[in-house]
Amino acid sequence: MEKQPNRTAAKKIFHVVGLLALALVSVYIIVQCFVVFRRSYKTETAIKYTLAESITLDGVVAFDSVDVAGSGDLGYLVQDGERVTNGTVVAEVYTDDSQGLQRERLDRLERTITLLTKSQNSTGSDLSVLTNQTKQALYNLLDKINTAQYSGITDAEDTFLLAQNRLQVSTGQTAGFADTIAALQVEYDSIKAQLDALQTITATTNGYFSSTAASPAIAADRQALDDADPATLQKMLADGFPAAATDRAGQITTGFSWKFYAVCDLDTAARFDNISSVKISVPGKQNTPLSATVEEVTLDKDNGLAKIVLQCQTINAEVLSFGQETAQIDLKTYEGIRIDKEALHIVDGQRGVYVKYGNLQRFLKITALYENDSYILIPENGKIGTDNEVRLYDEIIVQGTNLQDGKLL
Repeated sequence: MEKQPNRTAAKKIFHVVGLLALALVSVYIIVQCFVVFRRSYKTETAIKYTLAESITLDGVVAFDSVDVAGSGDLGYLVQDGERVTNGTVVAEVYTDDSQGLQRERLDRLERTITLLTKSQNSTGSDLSVLTNQTKQALYNLLDKINTAQYSGITDAEDTFLLAQNRLQVSTGQTAGFADTIAALQVEYDSIKAQLDALQTITATTNGYFSSTAASPAIAADRQALDDADPATLQKMLADGFPAAATDRAGQITTGFSWKFYAVCDLDTAARFDNISSVKISVPGKQNTPLSATVEEVTLDKDNGLAKIVLQCQTINAEVLSFGQETAQIDLKTYEGIRIDKEALHIVDGQRGVYVKYGNLQRFLKITALYENDSYILIPENGKIGTDNEVRLYDEIIVQGTNLQDGKLL
């Protein structure tokens, strides 16, 4: 009867020892996790990049343009931003809703007839060449769809269908498309005869056309803006500009350039010293910076103002919609290797970054070409032992703790 209490006591002892062992293992794991997380780091590859020294200016864009008279239910036959000549039919006036649908059908018929006509021209083409063209056209179409490049899908689809049709003709899968083309042509001629009877609107001069909806919402007098001094221009911008006429078919920009007029303080104006060319963009409308020349910097020291006039010779549909805008002006651009500013450290008075080499961390010195709030741009001529040691594709430690030259990560 004495053995039973002894066994019970032994079980309790083993249970306590087991719990202590489990607790020790848990503590060890927690400590190791703490060490790992304390030593965690984030790296970023040093890549080539371009940074711009930019300012933002509020101003107005003005064009040399003429209105295109016309009103009613208009169907446009040219694209916004398209160059037209005197006499070009830019729109037609619909008298009922079905005519707009007829125009869409006519455009599709013309596209299909053109495609099928080209498809028959495959004589003498090598089969392997046609096969590769079909594959490449299909890959290009799928890429347009996957990357949401919707503006290019129609052309990519036509290219694929053309390649596929030519392959079918070449391999004898079809004898050709003559009968189909003839039937489509009959329908095309019938619809075209109906639409040809509609009233049309024509361009009265040469230039770049934009519909009313795609034209500036304001009417800015370019001559008045040219003549304005800084104080007058500031008042014009503050008061706003009259609304553009809506009872028109659109406008034609007759010149090959446009101007941006802005007012700034004298310190900002001083940043244009010795600068003759810049880049201009309007975020949200024209995101790609366009080349522009600095045409005028007029100072009004009494009022602490300056008038800035930039001229740009790039015309497209987005530009033709500009009115009173907030523009980004890139004064200078710099090319080099980009480093996240969070990676910057100062060791013994020297600016530099820690770089990961295998399991080691090394402190490398840097020399800045240009920097903003987020990035530092350094020269591409990095070499160990110089004032600029970081090289292209180095793995920069952007975030980390206990960083030290030569220490294990």
